[in-house]
Amino acid sequence: MRWLSFGAGRPDKARPARKRTAAKGRTKSRRGAPKRRPMTWAEIARGSRLVAGLLALIALTGGGLWVWDSGIIGRQIEATGAALERIAARGGLVVRSVTVEGRARTNPTRLLAALGTARGEPILRFDPHAARARVEALPWVATARVERRLPDSIHVVLSEREPLALWQRVPGADYAIIDRTGAVVEVDTRPFADLPVIVGADAPPAVPELMRLLALEPALADRVRAATWVDGRRWTLHLDDVATGIDVRLPEDDPAAALARLAELERDDRLLARDIDRVDLRLPDRLVVRPRAVPGTSGEDPAKPVAPTGARRVLVSTPGQDT
Repeated sequence: MRWLSFGAGRPDKARPARKRTAAKGRTKSRRGAPKRRPMTWAEIARGSRLVAGLLALIALTGGGLWVWDSGIIGRQIEATGAALERIAARGGLVVRSVTVEGRARTNPTRLLAALGTARGEPILRFDPHAARARVEALPWVATARVERRLPDSIHVVLSEREPLALWQRVPGADYAIIDRTGAVVEVDTRPFADLPVIVGADAPPAVPELMRLLALEPALADRVRAATWVDGRRWTLHLDDVATGIDVRLPEDDPAAALARLAELERDDRLLARDIDRVDLRLPDRLVVRPRAVPGTSGEDPAKPVAPTGARRVLVSTPGQDT
């Protein structure tokens, strides 16, 4: 039954055929290696557009820098702004009025000069931000708000400084105003001769706290004519008169309690009505007073004043340096 063998009787002929087939396969594999596909016109065009765009970007960037450096853009902007101002001026957009709120001490002439505009000037040319900086540089102005109100008005709101004391920078001369924040105001001090005088090189920043302290005892505050900031740490108050009044030496620590103690002594015992020229409150457990020197004596052996009533210890001191 050889017809069922499927080639079992021809083994020698089948093998050479497989070898030839394999050989043909190897030959066909070497000859059939894939070749590089040529670029299409669409791909070439796309690449050209990318290169052209890159070159254009480089050209625009370089050209833009050159144009900016040359000042052409700036001149065009200025010319456009000037043309708009002329058109606005012909349309009635010019400064016709300046209104001010909150002005009490600021000189109006200096204020208008600081605003930097005049009647009939184009209102679009007015710069509120620059004007505000100039107005706030005026001595009495603490803060300012400057508004341009179209079509023809400029509105200014001022917050002015409040004078608090006179600062004596040089003994006997050269005064300046100190405001409620401790800032120095360089103005004419002659209209403020009734303000208390402050002495001390670094005194101005400490003045607002002193005034808050004095506000706790209004009766004593009304009698303060001057105050000396001693060594940058404590105050000596000069009551009634700077030259012939009473000096009150406050402590460095808790001056409010010392001032309250002095106010109580004045209410109960009229201590400050006695013939004394110094009250020293620097010691928390005692009060030291110095009698006023009798004319014709050195003041080294003063008479002892009557001690105030109550459980308070009063000592008598002799003249000495304020420390």
